[in-house]
Amino acid sequence: MSEYKVNTLRELLYESEAKHKQRNAFLLKDSGGAIYSLTYEQFKNDAEALGTALISLCKGKGKNIAVFSANSYEWCTCFMAITSGVGTAVPLDKDLNAQELCNIVDFAEIDILITDEKRSKTLLESTVKPKRKPAVILFGDTAQEGTLSYNNLIKQGRELLSQGDAGFISAKTRPEDTAAIFFTSGTTGMTKGVELTNRNLCSDFIAVSEYIKIYEGDLSMSVLPLHHTYELIAFLMVLYSGAAISFCGGIRTLKEDFSDYKPTVFVTVPLLLEKLDARILSKMEQSGKRNLARIISKMSSVIPKEGKKKVFSDIHSFFGGRLRLIICGAASLNKETALNFISYGIPVIIGYGLTECSPIVICNTDSEPTPDSVGRPLPGTEIKISSPDAEGIGEICVKGPMVMKGYYKNPSRTQEVIKDGWFHTGDSGYADRSGNYHISGRIKNIIVTRGGKNIYPEEIEYYLTKNACICECVVYSEAQDILAAEILPDKEEIKKKTGKQELTDEEIHAAVKEAVRSVNRSQPSYKRIKKVTLRNEPFDKTSTHKIKREG
Repeated sequence: MSEYKVNTLRELLYESEAKHKQRNAFLLKDSGGAIYSLTYEQFKNDAEALGTALISLCKGKGKNIAVFSANSYEWCTCFMAITSGVGTAVPLDKDLNAQELCNIVDFAEIDILITDEKRSKTLLESTVKPKRKPAVILFGDTAQEGTLSYNNLIKQGRELLSQGDAGFISAKTRPEDTAAIFFTSGTTGMTKGVELTNRNLCSDFIAVSEYIKIYEGDLSMSVLPLHHTYELIAFLMVLYSGAAISFCGGIRTLKEDFSDYKPTVFVTVPLLLEKLDARILSKMEQSGKRNLARIISKMSSVIPKEGKKKVFSDIHSFFGGRLRLIICGAASLNKETALNFISYGIPVIIGYGLTECSPIVICNTDSEPTPDSVGRPLPGTEIKISSPDAEGIGEICVKGPMVMKGYYKNPSRTQEVIKDGWFHTGDSGYADRSGNYHISGRIKNIIVTRGGKNIYPEEIEYYLTKNACICECVVYSEAQDILAAEILPDKEEIKKKTGKQELTDEEIHAAVKEAVRSVNRSQPSYKRIKKVTLRNEPFDKTSTHKIKREG
């Protein structure tokens, strides 16, 4: 693992290339599905050529440049080129609609929009148009009318470099410079553009690297969107450590990509990991291995990893056979899921953070994972619990070099959340006697009863979704002291439970109500669900698969 320090992303680009020149930085698939690699030297050269061309195109530095596409090598090249001397990167959610895209283009004063052919239609073919007219660059060799070709720009950059153009090579970046602006999930672009500096991002991936070891021989497989800081920091850790990264084609190709790439590290979110575990457990029930898994789980601490790998060879085979570590964050993970994977011989590292904190501030270590908590503060990070209640639960506040510069063009909102150097997260939690932290939920989601009791809906949702008959749910207060739940049933699980091929509405309702009654029996009276509404479609979710709540 690398031990050097960098203060800017430009330093990361050049230092990683100097240390790992001929090592593979990327493993990619061509149009026919064949895997090929690109080295650190090739990556640096492409970023240098693109950066040179962009400065020439912009007639100078300091521009705001948006990247609007799915994960790709080109996305990474753009991000590193922009932040290493061209200007400020504005990574955008690939699923933005035309209105949201136009809002951000205008609000963030985007000078250049780099995108792929599929998403170019969101801007070029929509009747909704931004007031600004940014230059549009399309990935690939060809360009539509009024756009530029990414590949042609790379070629132009190489020609400019050969002619002695030093616009990019001689560029200077400072730790305090804004490297990127991230628009958080659900925003219209008019607020909550999070400004992160070079120092913010570099301090975070270096601190995380002290807790989670990534080695030169590792291969990470990326499935989450790179515009989200959680996945981005994992990519930057890969560069910092001299490892390599690959890109999953999506949930539908997950099994194939695991088999083809054979990653050693997998970064994911709880929802996906819990679904994978549910699939594993279902197959265990069918094969008769479920009881064995329970026994091994109880004896996990005394059974060597190689022994677990041998017993659960089919599970390791699904993940490509080399997976040694899963990093899971962006939401709360079911404790049983983490324990299950540990019993399979694949440790799960859980962390906590927010975009405003670059994003990780609390994390487990790979040497001492604690599945029932999010771990301890990163080196150089201070955490305090503000206004704790009788149970020690209060707002989590953060101080450290990873805390954002502020909200873009919104100093008043910045002042609301950063007070005396402390960032107020809006999340509630507590520290146990061992110094490990636990997240209770979002403060704005807390339900307060007439008797002054606090109810954290996320806690009840956790217990509800442990039941196989419930796929997703949201707990809320419909009226004073009336706790309600909107639930998406898992009809396939109900079929298995009832032994029926077809289900009536009454049978679905009965199965869900029994699941709710089971949870209610384990809860004090004020935490019991009194009204249940069923839904037929999944809830709308953010890019990291968290359910979007009303308000």
